[in-house]
Amino acid sequence: MKHRIVELPAFTVVGMDYRGSAPGDSIGQLWQRFLPREHEISANPQDKHAYGVCAQLPGGEFHYIAALPVKADAEVPEGMLKFEVPAQKYAVFTHVGPVQGIADSFQGIYSSLLGRLGLTPRKGIDLERYTERFLGPENPASETDLYVPIY
Repeated sequence: MKHRIVELPAFTVVGMDYRGSAPGDSIGQLWQRFLPREHEISANPQDKHAYGVCAQLPGGEFHYIAALPVKADAEVPEGMLKFEVPAQKYAVFTHVGPVQGIADSFQGIYSSLLGRLGLTPRKGIDLERYTERFLGPENPASETDLYVPIY
């Protein structure tokens, strides 16, 4: 899997979240609730791509936010939240295929790919970035950029 290294400045997102220990189907359901409401968010005109913002919580729980980037002073629609993604250095990989395989791609990146590339993972915020190359959740040609924090 090809990769590139980027440093992202801190940025703010607004979206809807899931917290729990079984992210599989719950993430898809979250996106199904979020997408019909994304028009309520005043997205940042410099970055109109959607993000999946992922953080590991204490006790093995998972926090995931389906979100759009916004300006720091953006309003937060009812039932949504604002989250500040910290500045971070990332290794960026591209997952090709249906979204159901994204968790396996992250697993492969963390379990072996980072080590083979001589990269050290850093505890932080993982990102999924959905651009115009994302053709739909079931499309085998869809591309999703996976951002993994590194030192």
